[in-house]
Amino acid sequence: KQRITIKYAGTGYADPEVEDGAKIFIRDASQQVHFIHKGINMWCDKAIYYEDQDFIEAFSNVVMKQGDSINMVAKYLEYSAITQLAFASGNVVLTEPQSVLKTDTLYFERLKQQAYYNSGGTVERDSSGTITSTIGRYYMNSQKYQFTKNVVLVNPEYTLNTERLDFFTENGHAYLFGPSTITGETSKVYCERGFYDTNNDTGHFQRNAKIDYENRTVEGDSLYFDRAKNFASATNNITVTDTINNSIARGEYAEVWRAKDSMFITKRALAISVQE
Repeated sequence: KQRITIKYAGTGYADPEVEDGAKIFIRDASQQVHFIHKGINMWCDKAIYYEDQDFIEAFSNVVMKQGDSINMVAKYLEYSAITQLAFASGNVVLTEPQSVLKTDTLYFERLKQQAYYNSGGTVERDSSGTITSTIGRYYMNSQKYQFTKNVVLVNPEYTLNTERLDFFTENGHAYLFGPSTITGETSKVYCERGFYDTNNDTGHFQRNAKIDYENRTVEGDSLYFDRAKNFASATNNITVTDTINNSIARGEYAEVWRAKDSMFITKRALAISVQE
């Protein structure tokens, strides 16, 4: 069983106030206290090492690094070599190659390679925007976040609200669960199950899916949406409601081009317009 190794101790001393067998290390002018456990490196200004429990408390300017992929800073850290659980608090920032996670309290399970918060957090990814949620879990091996409770993704082009969002940082793919809305300047999407590609601004939506444009609503069992092309298509049990002309069109497949103000419907197509 591998124990915590103190790589650089600075000034070390024992304090009867702390606990028998505990050692205190304070950084010196040249460098921070540095300790290692199974390939993880941790630095801090002050550390208390409980030798009998193989447990360390780190205070002030804490840095924790795992390979090239994970870098975490915090004000305070607890780490157990036995459980390989880390607990970080105080302005915690976790940086991985594709995103930056900010929260006040973060748990890190090394054996599962998972980090999670349950008191609110924010994740930023350059091309996708900023995601906030009450609960968030990051799976390091698959570079996936799972956000639950009050999930909001804010992007310059749109705002996404959902109950649960599974988000892959490598490709920007987002999977939506539960009642979800994506609100842009000229469109609003609603679904209860969906997929959105935040890199390419395209999406697939199911379960009570509908797209509201300024004067037209598209509903169907399955919807496809392309923001850049102002294009939407709907498949199976579709209804397109035109609020300006008071008309409804039905069919099994529809294409709507918002910018061209044009629509194409096929398979058992039916157009209904309300007269005076």
